[in-house]
Amino acid sequence: MANNDHNSFGCPGSLLPEAQSATEILPPWVFAKVVGQLTTAVCIMDADARMLYVNRAFTDITSPQFLDVLRETVDEGLSRNAHEEQPFRDREISFDPGNQGEPRWFSCSGVWFCEPEDTAAHCGHCVHSTGPTCLLVMINDISALKRQQEAVGMNAMRALLAEQERVRSMREALQAVIFQMQGPLNLIAAASDLLARRNTQNDPALRQALQSATNAGRDALERLRTLVPQVPPEAAAPVNINQLLREVLELDKQRLLAGGMVVDWRPTPTLPAITARASRLRGMFKQLLDNALDAMESNRHELRELRIVTGLEERTVFVVIEDSGPGVPQHLHWQIFEPFFTTKRAATHVGLGLTMVQEVVNEQRGVIRLDPDCITGCRWRISLPIRHADMA
Repeated sequence: MANNDHNSFGCPGSLLPEAQSATEILPPWVFAKVVGQLTTAVCIMDADARMLYVNRAFTDITSPQFLDVLRETVDEGLSRNAHEEQPFRDREISFDPGNQGEPRWFSCSGVWFCEPEDTAAHCGHCVHSTGPTCLLVMINDISALKRQQEAVGMNAMRALLAEQERVRSMREALQAVIFQMQGPLNLIAAASDLLARRNTQNDPALRQALQSATNAGRDALERLRTLVPQVPPEAAAPVNINQLLREVLELDKQRLLAGGMVVDWRPTPTLPAITARASRLRGMFKQLLDNALDAMESNRHELRELRIVTGLEERTVFVVIEDSGPGVPQHLHWQIFEPFFTTKRAATHVGLGLTMVQEVVNEQRGVIRLDPDCITGCRWRISLPIRHADMA
């Protein structure tokens, strides 16, 4: 394999005897001519990740983001000895250009080879004369296939989210009832305890009634707690934040279009995966986006703009979600996280959305902050560590 790859640079090498005479007179440009017509993108990189050769198909898909992703994919092994490297096959890479276009996926296969020093020394066509370690990479664009798979997956995800929304609504309704009942029950229990501490013999019927009411209330609350649907456990796995946010935007696509909202989507093209429970994280971001859409829909005559930015700081992935709604008053910045507190209509919202958001961020050992310096609208910043030890 190495000899064939070596000859692809136009240098004579160890071929089969019957091919020797043809190879000796074969011009070096034939390799570039043949490979240049392939629909598969081909490139050859040296040990410093510099491009030694690219064909026309590679040039067609080249962009700064793609080159960064490609180098990150193979960079870990570029500095090692070629004889220790194993070929790789069908390794998927992807990047999201944000506002500049749709996400793209590529399938990459590569093989390492080392050019013999004695051959390189007498060959004027070779780029290096010291026998460099090189990587031949073949790349196929699989974006169309991935989009088809995503379309099928999105339909299944919509059905799953509808079921999860139904369960969540039931949980919130039951938790709201339990919360509302707990206050009066605590007062009745306190009154009963007060009478018992005073050790008074007056009105034993009242004491008995208070005690019965306390016991009945506690039994009722316990029965309600058993009716609260349990959230099934979910295993943590690597999650691509850019892809997750793309999915949430797709889920809200009809609402965004109906509301005439402008989406400014600015992801960092390549982000490391974080270890997380994907459905919990997806639900958290959807809650924040739904809150932003609710806020902007109340601005009938103002520009409706949703801005989402992702990035990397040290070992933390951050997400900024900003809307052009009326914003949150300064004195409510901490109160909005309290259970059952809401600034929306109580008939349709029980005030557990941001409580759930805070819960998920805490599970991830992350930080969520409402920017107090945001002049108009609301700007959330969520920071999530790439990995933490207790995430199983």
